[in-house]
Amino acid sequence: MNLTIWKKGNVKIKTFLYVSISLIIAGIICFVIISHLIGNISEKVGYVERFDKTENGDFFALFYGKIRHSSGKEDLLFKVKMSRNKIKGLDYFPVRLFAWGKNQVAYCGEDLKELILVDYKTKKEVYRKRMPEMIKYISANKQTGEFVIATEKRLYLLKSEYVPKNKIYTFSLKKVARGSFCWPVLSPNGKYIACGEMDNKENDAATSLVVIDLNKNSKKKLLSERFGDMPINNVYRIIYSVAWSRDSRYVAISTSTPADPSYIWVSVADVLTGNVTEFTKNTGLCSPPVNSFSGDKFIFSQGSPGYEEFGDYSNIRDPFRAKLVLLNIKNGSLEYISEIQKNINAYWPVVGVDGTYFTDKGGYFSSGEGCSIYKLKSKRVLQLFKVRGNLVSYDTIRIH
Repeated sequence: MNLTIWKKGNVKIKTFLYVSISLIIAGIICFVIISHLIGNISEKVGYVERFDKTENGDFFALFYGKIRHSSGKEDLLFKVKMSRNKIKGLDYFPVRLFAWGKNQVAYCGEDLKELILVDYKTKKEVYRKRMPEMIKYISANKQTGEFVIATEKRLYLLKSEYVPKNKIYTFSLKKVARGSFCWPVLSPNGKYIACGEMDNKENDAATSLVVIDLNKNSKKKLLSERFGDMPINNVYRIIYSVAWSRDSRYVAISTSTPADPSYIWVSVADVLTGNVTEFTKNTGLCSPPVNSFSGDKFIFSQGSPGYEEFGDYSNIRDPFRAKLVLLNIKNGSLEYISEIQKNINAYWPVVGVDGTYFTDKGGYFSSGEGCSIYKLKSKRVLQLFKVRGNLVSYDTIRIH
């Protein structure tokens, strides 16, 4: 009888151990799967770094497009070599040649005539199209998954659609307008394209701000390339960046005249009413780009150590330190982000789902080697990583 009880007890213990071990293994598997899924969906940083090289008298640049994971792991999406001897204007804002979309990154081929897309998830090329002329600008809409491309003579819209049955994306390229355009950006609702246009017959560098209605196939000028009665050959508008508000009603630009050193400020246009406000005084010493922050606020970097020997900037708070600033477009007030340490110059803000990102060197103009990318979240500043080469482009992405 005692032996029978012992055997029954032993069976219960073995059963308990078996069930416990099975539950532990199942828990580990579930944890790994959930961690993998969360890791894929969590916000990552896509960036392009540049290295300048010389070979047999040819000056060229190597561009590497990468995804940086929160773990520190990096995925190489593309590498492209561009000759500085052959491509005129390569050093003029190379950020314009790369765009981080919803599911793919877009970039130009080595002669700036091929448009190429690489998928984040598969890390494979999914689209390649040779354009009739040189590509000047690419931008992405992360809400719709569309890209806007400006070549030397035309403006295009590239749409994508996922086909679940075949597990592939299909793409369609549409001509939107003829002309010379810069910094084209599709509105969040996908109905409009805001961009600079160079169509002045007296000065082809003078740039106006226009909005193209894709449904009506019409174009409207919001901001002139002229400044009053000033001679346009000497005084004219230059645009450095274009951004939409989240409700697709307002367009903000960073803009200046050809003055040296350039004095850049923020201007905002109301697409619905056509009203424009030039925040010339309080947003001066803006370092592009300007980006949407919330419904009625845009974010930009203001101030620069390099301006200390030029002019009187007493109307600008702490003018010789680069800091992040929020512009309220309703009343024109500025809100300074104070959580960033004063020993860090903050440039190039990018607003992600999980926080606000910024860099510590030069922004659009010249990031310099060894630029770091930071993240501001819950009033804490984290240094995410250091870029070895020159930072050319970066944005937040999510892999679904």
